[in-house]
Amino acid sequence: MINREVKRVVRLQVMLTLLAVLVGAVIGGFSPILPVSIMIGGLCAIIPALLYGKIAYARRHEPPAVLMRAHFKAEAVKFVTTLLMFGAALVFFKDLSAVGLFGGYMTATSGYWFGLLIKN
Repeated sequence: MINREVKRVVRLQVMLTLLAVLVGAVIGGFSPILPVSIMIGGLCAIIPALLYGKIAYARRHEPPAVLMRAHFKAEAVKFVTTLLMFGAALVFFKDLSAVGLFGGYMTATSGYWFGLLIKN
């Protein structure tokens, strides 16, 4: 089960990524390279965030030390997953736009910061 706050942040990340894909499609002249790059970059942030939420909030009503270890483990898994996804994207998709890939990642990652600013 994923925490309600994590769901809210991930939902915001998805919405921001989709908006960036639409903007990328218009800017890129409806060529698929830029919007696909943006989508893959967004997924490089969204999927690890989902994994983080699943691992970090798997246990409830545990001692603080156990909860802290769960968050450290979740952050490590998120970091490694992000690196692996970027590596796979760069190896398997040769025609990607680097600007679109990292722009999509940054757009989705900004969902964390907007999540702190926006309540409900």
